[in-house]
Amino acid sequence: MKETTSIRSSVMAAFGVLALLSLVLGYAGLRAYLADQPQVSFLDLVYYDLQLFVIDSTPLGEGGPLPWPLEIARFTAPAVTVYALIETVRLLLSSEVRRLRAREASRHAIVCGTGALGQALTQRLREEGRKVVVIGTGGGDLPRGPGVLHVTGDATDPLVLRAAGASRARTVYACEDDATVNVAIAATVHGMNPPAPVAAYAHVPDPRLCAALRARRLGVSEPRDHRLDFFNLDELAVRVLLARDPVEQPRPVLLLGLKTFGAALLVELARRWRLLAPPPGTRLPVRVIAPEADSEVAAVCRTYPFVAENCALTCENAGVDDLRDLLDAGREHPQRVYVCYADDHLALTATLTVAPLWTGAPVVVRVSRRRMFGEVFRDGRLMEDLAGSLQIFAVTEEAGKPDLIDEDVIERIARAIHDRYVLACVQRGDTPGGNASMVPYEELSEAKKGQNRDQAAHIGAKLAAVGCVPAPSTEAPHTFAFTGDEVERLARMEHTRWMRYLTDRGWTHGPERDDDALRHPDLLDWEYLSEQARDKDREAVAQLPDILQDAGFRIVRLPTSTGP
Repeated sequence: MKETTSIRSSVMAAFGVLALLSLVLGYAGLRAYLADQPQVSFLDLVYYDLQLFVIDSTPLGEGGPLPWPLEIARFTAPAVTVYALIETVRLLLSSEVRRLRAREASRHAIVCGTGALGQALTQRLREEGRKVVVIGTGGGDLPRGPGVLHVTGDATDPLVLRAAGASRARTVYACEDDATVNVAIAATVHGMNPPAPVAAYAHVPDPRLCAALRARRLGVSEPRDHRLDFFNLDELAVRVLLARDPVEQPRPVLLLGLKTFGAALLVELARRWRLLAPPPGTRLPVRVIAPEADSEVAAVCRTYPFVAENCALTCENAGVDDLRDLLDAGREHPQRVYVCYADDHLALTATLTVAPLWTGAPVVVRVSRRRMFGEVFRDGRLMEDLAGSLQIFAVTEEAGKPDLIDEDVIERIARAIHDRYVLACVQRGDTPGGNASMVPYEELSEAKKGQNRDQAAHIGAKLAAVGCVPAPSTEAPHTFAFTGDEVERLARMEHTRWMRYLTDRGWTHGPERDDDALRHPDLLDWEYLSEQARDKDREAVAQLPDILQDAGFRIVRLPTSTGP
């Protein structure tokens, strides 16, 4: 593709030179040819020269021998015209072909937006070999490359989405800068009633709005024909960061700044520390220095109570100007430093000017843009990288990956269900050697992940059955418990769901569990179940408030109608 473009550019440049040469030769030849006609002015010569390009130069109609420059120009000028016509037709046809290809594309990905996220996501999709249609307003830098088609227009317009083949797409990513526009795009896609399931993902930079939208999606009690989810880049990025370099030692961790990235990082640190099952009472020391550290950390702990349970938190309200004095206080050096300021300039300024940070521990600096900073400091080739301890972490590139974004709210709840299961196993004294399911969620088999996903997808129906809805945990501490009657009713629903899931996959009743033969002793109607088997379903229901709380949600009981 690049070679073809290079050849085409060379040909265009050659004909451009030929056009200029034709003008010069034509003018010189006409001036010599009409030298005996003093009434012919300079403008007349220019006009006759331009007529050479349309094979209609008036003086040539008189015939006779022509000066050699004019002989050359009367052939090269029309050749330039013919090439220009051919190129114009080619561009018109190729543009129409691209529009038709975009409209008729099938099982492709649509990326709405040509900013940094749209660019990164398009590149990742192409690396996976997927067809991509990019929708943009035409003002940005459109992603290029083989397999990338473009549609110009407003992605909230159904006509534009149809032109991009949205009704036959596999996935639509709404990556505009405005969250409300992204939500509108996702809603418009599903409002078109595509014949095959389409997954739509909307980027929502505000974590509170993102959580609120996820809660409303989670509360849908009807089966989901189409996937719809809302993602936040900072939340996805911290998972990548800690999966790559986990924190597993009970030594201090320092967070400079908090905001969205730092708050998400704090939650993920606590979640992973809990799953490590450290000795009782051993919490991860985390020191947070930010202008509003107290209030921001308190808000995180209200939303995710397990953060305070698993992290020994120290908060200091201070800005960048006060860092030097605070860090010179002689405390134990941190095992890792995370610079989490939302402003790239502020993050780099703090990292490169506050010398007490340079203790030899890794210093991870969050930046939002592409890897322009990472290239500068990589391997210390262009600029010294604090003896290898400086790590630039570009959120857009690290989190703008289809496999991360495609994990919707159901996947997050499924992960929380599994985390709770592993935690319960640890508390019972189980070990991974005796229980193959005691592994990180990423290492579970697809069959076991599927069971967790199905259980998560059924939460909305359960809550609706008892007059409740999920909501984001962004307010004061909130406790919730189902009544005894509700637990019994929902346990029956859970057992029915579980039976349907297994029987749909070929499982049958058997006296003993046999995963190879697909037999299970509990595949019986509720009335015939043992109390021990019923208790498993009751426990699954009773854990729902804690599972949702781990994922940043809470259960709200709707007021009952009392009539007019």
